[in-house]
Amino acid sequence: MDNNPRIHDAMEQSIRHLASASLWEADRAEDSRRKWDGAWWHMAALYEMGEAKRIPASAIAKAAQLLDTQVWQTFVITEHDQPTSDADKRKLDCCHCELAVYYMVLAASGCDVDHERPWIREWLLTHQLPDGGLNCNPDAYTGSRKSSVISTLPPLEAILWHTEREFTEREASFLDEGARYLIEHRLVCAKQDGSVIDPEWLKPCFPRFFEYDILRGMSFLAEWSRRRNQAVPAGVLAEGLERLNGCIDAGGVRIGRQVFDPQGPWGGHVFPLLEAVSGIGDVSPYLTRQLHEVTARMSLQRS
Repeated sequence: MDNNPRIHDAMEQSIRHLASASLWEADRAEDSRRKWDGAWWHMAALYEMGEAKRIPASAIAKAAQLLDTQVWQTFVITEHDQPTSDADKRKLDCCHCELAVYYMVLAASGCDVDHERPWIREWLLTHQLPDGGLNCNPDAYTGSRKSSVISTLPPLEAILWHTEREFTEREASFLDEGARYLIEHRLVCAKQDGSVIDPEWLKPCFPRFFEYDILRGMSFLAEWSRRRNQAVPAGVLAEGLERLNGCIDAGGVRIGRQVFDPQGPWGGHVFPLLEAVSGIGDVSPYLTRQLHEVTARMSLQRS
């Protein structure tokens, strides 16, 4: 647990908030995912901090029930995927990255998600595109067939970090193809001309929720290399580290941006824990830990 008193107090406040029964009333299902103060984002912040076990059991049970009863369990690509009954039309729609975040929160909290909700893993594995990634825009599946880096990382992480057994052939292929996608894009670059797709991705972000940054991609590749006993091509992680260097000092990795930036496309209400762990310019112990894992893998790969 972080020793920062402000973070500790804000964490306790989020935990109390999540324990509130009224938070999970049926007519507030949509509120649970509201950016950025909905219940799922409180849970996701705790998960990214490594504190998922502190999420109240009552909140986990209610969140799981919401997924079971109030989410349309199909990604709508064509009209045949759409709900038809009035009851189903009232259900929440999900995208890949959102659903993968929910999966990781529940799995890290001790739920046997694959046994109780096998449809989630199946959803993630089913929607990989030929280039190795995924896309939350349905048009990509009937048109461009091109993936989105943002849509791709959470599903890859869900399978990589929350499979406590040997990977099946299908899962191994899913992860390997996802790694290929990231490698071919050199974490942040367009394949066509090598330009950086979005300069904002060079700024570490915490908590990320579904957002992407270069360290997130590096972290996935390092863990994929370890779990799959595969080498990351020489230069990909080193180049990523070089791009990240401006945000690293002797103290660790400094936060470069906020996913909820009021001036950005995702501005919205926030909560004390989110503000406490996301200060721009602050050294993030959580991002620093990721960086150490990446550099350790780089050292091992060189040896």
